[in-house]
Amino acid sequence: MGGSALVVVNSTARGDAARLGGEVRAHLAAAGWTVATAARLDGLEPGVDLVVAVGGDGTVREVALGLARSAAEGPPLLIVPGGTGNSVYRALWGDRPWPGVLDDALTPGRHRIRRLDLGRWSDDGRAFLLGLSAGFMARVVEVSAGLEGTGGRERYQAAAVAALDDLRPFPGRVTVDGTVVADGPLTMVSVGGARHRAGTFQLLPRSVLDDGLLDVCTIGEVDAAGFAELAGRVVDGTHVGRPGVGYTQGRSIVIERTDGEPLAVETDGDVEAGTGSRIKITVLPGAVPVVAPPKPVAG
Repeated sequence: MGGSALVVVNSTARGDAARLGGEVRAHLAAAGWTVATAARLDGLEPGVDLVVAVGGDGTVREVALGLARSAAEGPPLLIVPGGTGNSVYRALWGDRPWPGVLDDALTPGRHRIRRLDLGRWSDDGRAFLLGLSAGFMARVVEVSAGLEGTGGRERYQAAAVAALDDLRPFPGRVTVDGTVVADGPLTMVSVGGARHRAGTFQLLPRSVLDDGLLDVCTIGEVDAAGFAELAGRVVDGTHVGRPGVGYTQGRSIVIERTDGEPLAVETDGDVEAGTGSRIKITVLPGAVPVVAPPKPVAG
């Protein structure tokens, strides 16, 4: 028995989201659902049973924020991977092809609804679902935007190799729930969210999407060779406990540059401008209802 779905498609996403959006609409219609389409989620009409976000992690974030602001008991969000890294999708469903995931979402007993946490990081209400990083990962995202001839997760992997040539620790301090956990040269700080970044790097291997906590990984001053060795471990999450790597969890995180210069920051795969030298992040627990498998895949 069908329902009413709103499909939000970011046609500018690098993963061919426009084509995927058409396939998703056809799939829903064949299952007997009424389908409406939007380029963004500005509001919800009454009677919408499911919101489908087709795009990358940035698109998913914007739709998730729209749902979080709309109502306490709004429709759940289903993610269809149409971007580059698709890390939130991987956290929920692994690398399963989306048609089977959509079938599960439309079938009672083959999915559940999880209320995922958000991280709010600015006074104007900006937030993230996947994660926020300062330092190296922000540089990787910046470099990836200028790469040609490669797509998908390989784009981020190539960007990471290129960013190693410009590895620049910054003087910083990280405070979690009032306790300073890192103070000195920092190569990277990552807060989240989902376990993977760029769909590949398992920066936060202990993260759980709906535990009301944000995981925090800090990497101190490391030369390019040492960082490359750590990067190999990050793929499977075995970097935790290595020299120079800190890991903790909390509900309130402050990241600051102690020299007063602006922080280089990315959220959910988008470089952020005008962040200043200090960012305070707070968790918004259980903010977004999301369609998920009965058993967690990666957090």
